[in-house]
Amino acid sequence: MLQPDDPVYILLATYNGERFLPAQIDSLLAQDDPDWLLFVRDDGSTDRTLEILSRAARSDRRVRLLRSDAGRLGSTGSFFELMQQAMSEGARYFALCDQDDVWLPQKLSLMRLAMHDLEGVAGRDAALLCWSDLSWIDADGRTLADSHFRRAGAAVALSGPGPWLLAMNVVPGCAMLGNRALLEAALPQPPGVDHHDWWLALVAAAAGHVRVLDMPLAAYRQHLGNAVGAASPPAKLIQALRSPAALPARGRTTYWQAVANARHLYRRLGRDRLLPAWRHAVEHAVQELGAASRRRRRLAVVRGPVRRIGWWRNLLMLVSAIGPEKRPESDHGGHA
Repeated sequence: MLQPDDPVYILLATYNGERFLPAQIDSLLAQDDPDWLLFVRDDGSTDRTLEILSRAARSDRRVRLLRSDAGRLGSTGSFFELMQQAMSEGARYFALCDQDDVWLPQKLSLMRLAMHDLEGVAGRDAALLCWSDLSWIDADGRTLADSHFRRAGAAVALSGPGPWLLAMNVVPGCAMLGNRALLEAALPQPPGVDHHDWWLALVAAAAGHVRVLDMPLAAYRQHLGNAVGAASPPAKLIQALRSPAALPARGRTTYWQAVANARHLYRRLGRDRLLPAWRHAVEHAVQELGAASRRRRRLAVVRGPVRRIGWWRNLLMLVSAIGPEKRPESDHGGHA
């Protein structure tokens, strides 16, 4: 059960975020649940980001700017270091926070309540993750969409996780709240894992429990400087038509990323910790999607448990199964 002395560790990675960072910090300070700590890691900003953060830390003791000798780590590396720091500090709960979004005042309290309910079902020792929907706003704060998942063609995420997560990175970190058991299962960063939020979603779904809140609890800002942006299916189709030559490479990357994700899960969790449906999906992805035979790969896409990813992504996966293997650069192979 959540206790008053269990603050949520909000983990914020920054880099040259002076334009939108003040609005994000203001939205954290406006939370109707005040029981939180903000850990911030800056990745070498050259603008006024550090000045903004230092001012926030001076005015509110809950804000802590972490010092690091690790140098430039990028967004994913920064978040993994923040998660490691939070775990070493004894965090029971953590939430990921981007520098350019805006949280609704009730975000933390509603996600705490969802976590409380999930703990009542699964217990505190299970790897638990809650995620909510998001709205989209533009650089000036104007609403672009009321639902991230529906606008991005990923409404399946609102019905709960499944093996489709192997091939779809659609749950932004800013929508998540997790527990300590999830940190313990997900850390340290596995070699070859390049998306911290995707990895957390995969670990929780494959070996723990997930609760989904079908309501937008943050405004997900879309602008040119996003580390990872989002786009609607029509927008993606327009982009594809403008650059048709890029489609095969993109499809192969998506395809082999699904295989790599399965390999990472198997190495980290082992067969026995995987939930039964995920055990089948992971082994299928490694042995069939990752097979040397192109025929076996084609059949794996058509018949396999990863197919609930939408017709457009399914088509890309099928086309990619015919072509040669193109592993993500950081994947080192391996098999179940």
